[in-house]
Amino acid sequence: IYFEKLSIYCNNYASLIPMSFVLGFYVTLIVNRWWNQYTSIPLPDRIMCTLSGGVQGGDEHGRLLRRTLMRYASLSALLILRSVSTAVFKRLPTMDHVVEAGKGDCNTLETH
Repeated sequence: IYFEKLSIYCNNYASLIPMSFVLGFYVTLIVNRWWNQYTSIPLPDRIMCTLSGGVQGGDEHGRLLRRTLMRYASLSALLILRSVSTAVFKRLPTMDHVVEAGKGDCNTLETH
């Protein structure tokens, strides 16, 4: 009985708010959530530019330092993506798989 009364009450006032208005809010919410997830993915370009500008030195030590810092940044991104992506987790299910993949060259982590 209560549900029927509530549905009749809502039906009486449903024409006051246009459906396209409600759908617009819904689509905006979904697109904003997707965009926030997309922009939170760590991309290596920004980190590389910051490292190349911040870590000085054209010698071997500076190059190795920049490379090591970038490898740590790539590893942290891999660990984050491994925890949220089933495809990455299937490719690297344990930390031993991550270590083994890191022992090879840069092409080891490509998908097969």
